[in-house]
Amino acid sequence: MTPQRENTWPLASMTFMALAGALAGGAVMAFVAMLLGALSGSWVAAGILCAVLGALGALTGFAIVLLVLIRDRVTASEQRIRASLASADRGPSSHATSQSAAPVVSPEPASVEPPLPRPPESPPPRPLQPPTQPQPEQAPGKPLAPPAPSLFSRGFQRIGAWLKGGNTIARVGVLVLFIGAALLAKYAAESGLFPLEVRLAAVALLGMALLGLGWRLRIRHVGYALILQGGGVAILYLTLYAAFRLFAVIPSGLAFSLMVVVALAAAMLAVAQNALILAVIGFAGGFLAPLLTSSGAGSHISLFSYYTVLNLGVFLVAWFRAWRQLNLVGFLFTFGISALWRGGGYSPEHLISTDLFLGLFFLMYMAVSLLFARRQAKADLGYVSGTLVFGLPVVTFGLHASLVSHLPYALAWSALAFALFYLGLALILFYRRRSEWRLLAEAFAALGVIFGSLTVPLALSGSATAAIWAVEGAGLLWLGVRQKRKLARAFGVLLQVLAAGQLMLAMPDYLQPTMPFFNGIFMAAFGLAVAGYASGVFLSRLGAARASYERGGARILLAWAVFWALFAGGAEAGEYAPFHSEAGWLLLVPTLIMLLLTWAGRWLAWETSVRVAPLLGAGFVAIAGLALLTLSHPLAHGALWGWPALWLVYYHTLWLRDRREATLLPGMTPWLHALGLWSLALVLLPELPWRIGNVLDGVWPVLTWGLIPAALITLCARSPGVWPWRRHAPAYRWQGALPLAALAVGWLIWINLSHDGAPSPLPYWPLLNPLDLSVAVTMMAIVGWWRETPRPYSVFAVSMLAALVFLWLSAALVRALHYGVGTPLDAAGMVHSVTVQMALSLFWALLGLAAMITATRKGWRPVWILGVALLGVVVVKLFLIDMAGTETLARIVSFLGVGLILLVVGYFSPLPPRGKESS
Repeated sequence: MTPQRENTWPLASMTFMALAGALAGGAVMAFVAMLLGALSGSWVAAGILCAVLGALGALTGFAIVLLVLIRDRVTASEQRIRASLASADRGPSSHATSQSAAPVVSPEPASVEPPLPRPPESPPPRPLQPPTQPQPEQAPGKPLAPPAPSLFSRGFQRIGAWLKGGNTIARVGVLVLFIGAALLAKYAAESGLFPLEVRLAAVALLGMALLGLGWRLRIRHVGYALILQGGGVAILYLTLYAAFRLFAVIPSGLAFSLMVVVALAAAMLAVAQNALILAVIGFAGGFLAPLLTSSGAGSHISLFSYYTVLNLGVFLVAWFRAWRQLNLVGFLFTFGISALWRGGGYSPEHLISTDLFLGLFFLMYMAVSLLFARRQAKADLGYVSGTLVFGLPVVTFGLHASLVSHLPYALAWSALAFALFYLGLALILFYRRRSEWRLLAEAFAALGVIFGSLTVPLALSGSATAAIWAVEGAGLLWLGVRQKRKLARAFGVLLQVLAAGQLMLAMPDYLQPTMPFFNGIFMAAFGLAVAGYASGVFLSRLGAARASYERGGARILLAWAVFWALFAGGAEAGEYAPFHSEAGWLLLVPTLIMLLLTWAGRWLAWETSVRVAPLLGAGFVAIAGLALLTLSHPLAHGALWGWPALWLVYYHTLWLRDRREATLLPGMTPWLHALGLWSLALVLLPELPWRIGNVLDGVWPVLTWGLIPAALITLCARSPGVWPWRRHAPAYRWQGALPLAALAVGWLIWINLSHDGAPSPLPYWPLLNPLDLSVAVTMMAIVGWWRETPRPYSVFAVSMLAALVFLWLSAALVRALHYGVGTPLDAAGMVHSVTVQMALSLFWALLGLAAMITATRKGWRPVWILGVALLGVVVVKLFLIDMAGTETLARIVSFLGVGLILLVVGYFSPLPPRGKESS
């Protein structure tokens, strides 16, 4: 195998090349020194400057060339050492392979034996490191990878890599040389030392010399040659621009023809040598030339025409090479300098020409982005291509908007034109069905949708914008679900949020009533509700393909839809409902929402919608019940038909919940049924007293506060054999009836302590009047319900029942005295009334007697103690209250009656019973 030839320089050649570099550097700097000396007017100064600068130039040229040559030798040595090490590593294995193959190939064993003793020494260390050893070391290292650098960090890293990579000194030198040439041309033009044509020709010859030298060295010194060629291209750009723009030495047609030639030459050189650095240096120099030679005045048409020629060169290079850096350089220079000129040199009379150039630049870089995607090995939007695809329309539309914003509807038409352009381009790329166009087509489609969305607020009202954006957002989310694109789904949700914000901003403009349903607020809010619900359906069908942050997205979108449905319905009912029926229409809004959630969920097979309807219905019922209590009576203003509709739909959702195996929050089912019962009581309790009070006076209106809970707890205790009692009897018997029973107990205490029980227009009969009969019915309902509980005969229940009976009978006695003999009913009057106190003392003593005798016969020791306590209270009452009475006969009757009762108790039940056998 022949050894590879190494491109190295002998010592003599290196010395010769270094001297040539010193001569070139000294000549260039001596020429500059002569120009400066001539400007000063002193030939002595010129000679001194020529000697000093020539020596510095010679030393610089010598050092640059020598460093380049030494670098090439060092690189060649490194490659040679690496090749030797690689061959040494491969040697033992290949040698062992040849040994193993030798006995098969050679028929003579004697020829194989000599090389056998040495190879076994080197192979053994190699098998001790299995090839799978490094893999476990890489796996744990993945989580420790440093975070991705930021945009600015990557930019600084690339600049540093460009300066440090390759021939750093040469790169810096050509950059300094280019700037010096630009400054020299400007200085010479201002001083007038030589004829203008000579000065321009000298600068052009310098650029061509750099080009020729770089082309000659392209094989032996690739990096150095490319740097020289790039500097030469930039100097030629500078010379042509100065000759045409600053000094008008050549006509415009010839100048631009020559610029086209230079651009084509730079592009051809870069493409031929596959040299990205040459293209970047050449085009960057071309873009910088107007800035370095600018005098602050001039025609923007010349500037933008020049940039058009440069961008044509970028386009031609993009036709052959997918160079991201070059595309980015051209994009940044073109639109950056255009933006600077817009901020400083633009005036309204430049509108048409400026906008035409802006459109031309946009189309050129759109073509560059298409060429880049065509030449990609795979469909991938990198950083630079992403800048072109997404940054180009943003920058172009922003500059265009700054030009035409004063024209009516100009921005709307512009956004529409951008939308149609991008959507049409996306359709063409989708139609081609090529893999390299797919991602770019999706990006163009997204841009078309964005600009289409931007058209709406620029042309229509705020509410119309909100409605269109909401529907468009749902469509984007559907597209993201179909194509499994997270970005499209996120943008669809974001567009709906923006639509809601737009509606809130437009609210003050649409507060005046127009017509029901066909008004801005309702259409926008209804559009948001429909779009949110549809988005929830689409996202739920994504299944396991959803991202982690989208797991609860469908339910959030459902809540979003319900909120805007309530907003739309509430605003519509509050603004356009007929007079005296507002409550009914407001109740109809949650009713329809529950119904639509149920029916739409079943039709679209979205179980979440069906399952959440009862829970939302419970919230609606609770809020509606509390809100409508502010009315004069709950069934006012159309609520008479609104509440039955709400209850019917609510229990329909509960019925559907029972038919499903999987439900949301199954432990809430008893409370959901109880809430329906409570809402019924909450509506009936204020409503019936109001209606009865309009017809009858006295005790009649307040009786319903006890009879309605009594009727409902009786219904819960009996549990009819129909749904929902048949399936949820424990829920109604305990969770539903317990608050109603507590309310009934409170009513019993209140009515007996505070009401006179006037039964007008009927006469008052003791224990047969409406109040006492209602109390008896309520107490029987409570007792009947309590007997169905797990512990019907607890001490607490019996004590509570005895206390209620005691209070009721005492109050009935006081009311009978009031209507019979005219005793007072107020607290102070009853305390000072000897008749009332006498009757209470005798009555309580008789109750104590009955309790003690019954306890003795039944063996109820607690009841006997309770009777003794009651007799003790009577005795204390005799001495503290009855003794103060002025009526001697009543006081005597009290003492005689109580004393006789105590004697009877002492005879029949003197001691507490021990058990049932005591008598």
